[in-house]
Amino acid sequence: MTAPPTQWARQADLTDRTVLVVGGSGGVGEGVVRKLVADGARVVATGRHQSRLQGLAERIHSPRLSTERLDALDPDLDEQVVALAGEVGPFDGVVVSVASTVPQQPDGLLSLSDAEWDAQRLVPDLTSIFRLYRALVPQLRGSGALIQLNGFSADLPIPGNGGNSIAAAAAKSLTRTVAAELASSGPRVYGVVMGMVRTRARQLAGIDDPRWLDGTDIGAHVAELIAGTSRLNDLDLHYFIDKALGPQPTPPAQ
Repeated sequence: MTAPPTQWARQADLTDRTVLVVGGSGGVGEGVVRKLVADGARVVATGRHQSRLQGLAERIHSPRLSTERLDALDPDLDEQVVALAGEVGPFDGVVVSVASTVPQQPDGLLSLSDAEWDAQRLVPDLTSIFRLYRALVPQLRGSGALIQLNGFSADLPIPGNGGNSIAAAAAKSLTRTVAAELASSGPRVYGVVMGMVRTRARQLAGIDDPRWLDGTDIGAHVAELIAGTSRLNDLDLHYFIDKALGPQPTPPAQ
């Protein structure tokens, strides 16, 4: 499924760098992990399900890849991260690729009851990202990079799926706020808003388009940010919507 390199992408040298990919066994996360390993990084992929992490390790099969079960809502998350960093860190890069679990609302947001609104899981989803940032930033080198991968619903309202748009927009705001607060001390913090991405799960479901991004395209941009070679290194928010254009500093015209 891996596409050939796009014109904008350059090879980043991540030799001797250690990168943690939260959600590394997910559809986008797997592509990012593949690219980071290919660029020479030591990668620790985390996820909530051990079976999915085992499958990832079997598919990539690299001595530079290890896996670790990690749940952002575990009460002992901070202690788990400290222990993990003690084994393999400090980290040169952290990638947060956490998918939203917000259910759709076919009749619109204003049709929801209080109970249905609570079931949107907006607070737990945002809390997951907050807890990850709080635990992981102290384990990053000052010159390192924290990168949150987000969907285009962060900018684009989606009728019938408004909860997802709200969750994505809130995550974008959280990430930019942390970036501003750490601007003078480091590490660097980035939000990357993505377009449609080709994944194994979508392909198995018969949903695919060669014009969509590949997870390794996202990984190429992540690798450049960690290496400090991206032309967007000084900006905290990037838009990667069009495969041919590559990452951009502004969203595409609507």
